[in-house]
Amino acid sequence: MSQSQLPLILAVDDEPANLILLERLLKDRYRIMTVASGQDALDMLAQAPFDLILLDIMMPGMTGLQTLERIRANPNTDDIPVILISALTEVADITTGLELGASDYITKPIDLDITLARIQTQIALKQLMNERKETIARLEAAQAMKNRFVRMASHDLKGPLMNIRMVASLLPNLVELSPDAASMLEAAESSLDTMQMVINDFLDTAALNSDRMDLNLTPLSVKHVIAEIVKEHSVNSNRKNITLATGDLAGTIYADVARFHQALGNLVSNAVKYSPPDTTVRIWTECDDKTVHIYVADQGPGIPEADQSRLFTEFGQLTPRPTGGEASTGLGLWIVKHLVNLQRGQVGWISPAEGGSVFWIEIPAA
Repeated sequence: MSQSQLPLILAVDDEPANLILLERLLKDRYRIMTVASGQDALDMLAQAPFDLILLDIMMPGMTGLQTLERIRANPNTDDIPVILISALTEVADITTGLELGASDYITKPIDLDITLARIQTQIALKQLMNERKETIARLEAAQAMKNRFVRMASHDLKGPLMNIRMVASLLPNLVELSPDAASMLEAAESSLDTMQMVINDFLDTAALNSDRMDLNLTPLSVKHVIAEIVKEHSVNSNRKNITLATGDLAGTIYADVARFHQALGNLVSNAVKYSPPDTTVRIWTECDDKTVHIYVADQGPGIPEADQSRLFTEFGQLTPRPTGGEASTGLGLWIVKHLVNLQRGQVGWISPAEGGSVFWIEIPAA
């Protein structure tokens, strides 16, 4: 290691003889700079990145403990290891110094081996901390780049998707389609639905991972939300001849309108997606004084025991596959869980004896 790469130490002591001794002890292993007062130390710290500070406790003017307080109060220096230098009679000051954030201490007269060992330990810890900070900074930069990419890609895809969907909806009214053309158009619309779902899932995942999802919690009629969701999913359910049946829909909850709609809509969408044709998906509520439970039950294959630990996990692909060739990102239930948790609710799953699956959301009552 070249001289310029050696760790840089700042020694602070009002006694010139002590500073000369420290220089002689450390010059072969470290770069060392010396100052004679606390204020000089603070000035020096503003000019160079030090790896360690050796700080005498008893100094006129600004004491070592006062200097230590200033060092720890400055975000630019608060992580630099500080080893106090004290006389054996200064036990109380050592205790105070450790409470103020000193990393270690050595006593006068200075023992060479002990001093070198303690300096080496603190510098090694500082280097590990620096490496950890660099790793965290790289990971945060990578995450930020990924989030920007997801947002840009999603934004760039949404416009073309809207245009294609508009053309697909207008074509039947503009031209007389043959049965084959109508079938192809229906397949195209299904592909558009899949692409839109993938985009929305990845956008929601990016927002949840970055903690940038704003919520507006207000009283909300469960019956009204479920009616909208049933209407939304009626086209897909009709394609598979699946009945969306609603039971008792009582209850008013305290939730974010859009995000609760999204969470419950994901459960209904999954129920339709994994149910075989000619079956029924049932939706009902149960209320008590504090909470409202919303249930979505299907007559699908249920959740195999080997898959149950992956429920509500990110990218938790399950063994059962959609019965109509629909796509699945493995993010839907993970998004549901986080959206419901953000609204102070809980989500879960029941395996009924008669088969199928029942997913539920518990949300605070308004």
